[in-house]
Amino acid sequence: MKKKIRKRLLKKYTVIVLLAALSLLYLYLGDWIFGYGLENISYIMNYLLYTASEKLVVALMLLSLIIPDAVYFIRGTQPGRGAEK
Repeated sequence: MKKKIRKRLLKKYTVIVLLAALSLLYLYLGDWIFGYGLENISYIMNYLLYTASEKLVVALMLLSLIIPDAVYFIRGTQPGRGAEK
């Protein structure tokens, strides 16, 4: 069971990283096609997370995504699903 859960978590994060890479490639390709240049994304990123509160919220959201999965990966178990039955 531990291998199955760990393999599922690795697949989940592999898909997340792949989709993030494809999204960034799409943004760069769109900017390049429409003539904005490849440095336009870095210019936009300066205004994406502008305030400290936005940066804090993003950090908390990332931690709430990663920490439970890291615990499940280390333990090799997931919580019971008895309440759904």
